[in-house]
Amino acid sequence: MKPRLAVLLTGGVIALAACSPTKAVQPTPVAESSSATPTSSTGSSSAAPSGSPAPSSTVRSATNGPVKPPPTPAPAGSPGWKLTRASTGLAAVGLDCDSLPLYTGPAAPAAGTVISGKRVEQALTLFAGNITVEKSCVRPVKLAEAAPLITTNGPCGTNSCQVTGAPVTIRDSDVDGSRLSASTIAKSCAFLGIGTLQRNHITGMGSGICFYNTGHALNGLAEGNYVRGLRTAGDAHNDGATVRDFPLDRNPARTLTFRNNRIDCSTGQDTGALFIQTYGGDIDNVTVEGNLLEGGGYQLGLESSHGHRYGRNMKAVDNRFTGSGWGAAYVTANGVGYSWAVWEDNFLLDVNAPDAKGKPASKP
Repeated sequence: MKPRLAVLLTGGVIALAACSPTKAVQPTPVAESSSATPTSSTGSSSAAPSGSPAPSSTVRSATNGPVKPPPTPAPAGSPGWKLTRASTGLAAVGLDCDSLPLYTGPAAPAAGTVISGKRVEQALTLFAGNITVEKSCVRPVKLAEAAPLITTNGPCGTNSCQVTGAPVTIRDSDVDGSRLSASTIAKSCAFLGIGTLQRNHITGMGSGICFYNTGHALNGLAEGNYVRGLRTAGDAHNDGATVRDFPLDRNPARTLTFRNNRIDCSTGQDTGALFIQTYGGDIDNVTVEGNLLEGGGYQLGLESSHGHRYGRNMKAVDNRFTGSGWGAAYVTANGVGYSWAVWEDNFLLDVNAPDAKGKPASKP
């Protein structure tokens, strides 16, 4: 079996690293917390916020002036196989990263902050929660090796980090690791934690959307994003997107959804476009719908491992796969005895066929 990515605590952040599942050290997320102390630093987010005053409910702009709360984002309408560079991120809203004014706020903004129309040249720690990043470009020029570009993780202990207690939204933005060396970002995620990501263009780092350290309360959503242009170095293995925990023990109604994304993992050291593995905890109530999954490795993986299990409400509906030498999808049950609860209308991509439906993708 090809080595799979595991998630390790490195330098105060949870980071992706290449290792065998049987040898990985399992971190245990601590209870959620919605508290954070805003920092005045404008450097990397590798320094976690400390302290625990109650978060403010006041909405702030990136320049600390009062603004109206952001509107509810419209759902992405096009399936993943219709997404292009021009129809996602800043390009879709007529903006360009280089033309945006520089964000000069803190790396760990306060609860209620809205960062809108800014060029952010540092990593962001959004642990305070109730934060929106929109129509912006997050393109750090400095980053600790293997650190995420954006994270909702809070202060970290020996083998775990705190989980944000309030929603975080990133939409209509570019997240770009191209200003950093491949060795710096090969084990980095564009986004690490739990949140809502909509209509973003994500490129230039080792892995894209990483739902890990998701806690027990908040829903997760990745919708209408285009992940492409990932890079690798050394012994890294890369995911276009990944889920490493999503337990329902405290909130059985919470959901995690990947809808209408285009996710391309083509580094040559690919785990796959979407890799779901119970590395950090149980996983359930995940829906994968309307996505185009591209690149090497298995393009959709579902693994029960590390003493945890995926649940009985895992759904894969109306997705397209470009196919690879490894295959479109696989399941590692490890004694679970079941796989996808729903596997419907999944096809290999054929751009010349109606609705891009090529040969059916068999249920793994």
